[in-house]
Amino acid sequence: MELWIPITFAAAFLQNLRSALQKHLKGAMGTTGATFVRFGFGVPFALAFVAFLHYGAGFALPTPDREFAIWVVIGGLAQIAATALLIHLLSFRNFVVGTAYS
Repeated sequence: MELWIPITFAAAFLQNLRSALQKHLKGAMGTTGATFVRFGFGVPFALAFVAFLHYGAGFALPTPDREFAIWVVIGGLAQIAATALLIHLLSFRNFVVGTAYS
């Protein structure tokens, strides 16, 4: 079996698990709280990944300019908005449709 097959199955399983946990969090914290948990707790992992790429794998850090910063902000806000909409959609008790849109 090729390596990409179990990686794909694991990724699909973990994405469904994440969506189920976010649905559970929404009941306790609301849409905004569950959205913040995803991105707030994700920041250290993202920084660790960038540090690994830079120090461990030897990739150079890009030199950010104004256009880069604008696109980062637009992409980040779009991701946060889409996550909030997904979590809100999951509150209608249709997990399959919400997961399909994710």
